[in-house]
Amino acid sequence: MNHASRIDKTVRNIYDTFDNPGANPLEAGLGDIDSWIDALDGLGGSALNGLQKELRNLRSYVERDDRPAIAATLQMLGTETSRIASGMHSLTDNTGDQLRHLGQTLVIAAGNLKMPRADSAKIL
Repeated sequence: MNHASRIDKTVRNIYDTFDNPGANPLEAGLGDIDSWIDALDGLGGSALNGLQKELRNLRSYVERDDRPAIAATLQMLGTETSRIASGMHSLTDNTGDQLRHLGQTLVIAAGNLKMPRADSAKIL
């Protein structure tokens, strides 16, 4: 899967998770996280290594349903993704725009998790 498709799929999955709480199996969310860890593997750079570390932390928090830690990690990932994307401007593709959208979506997801839960469903 190319990065543009992976970004689009991730954004759709995040929105779907909040639109349909409890309908998304935990394993699917963990699979998405693992997919991003694998995609960043070997790309190098301290920023990407930091993202991989946070994604691994996120995976652990999701498994434990630790909502405050998930929210904090999503906030950090969103902010960092937006920061990385800020310098990406291209007339040939829209990867920078897609990354900025992903960053915003992650920050929104973090905010949604900080709100009291209406039910006992897991977020992913």
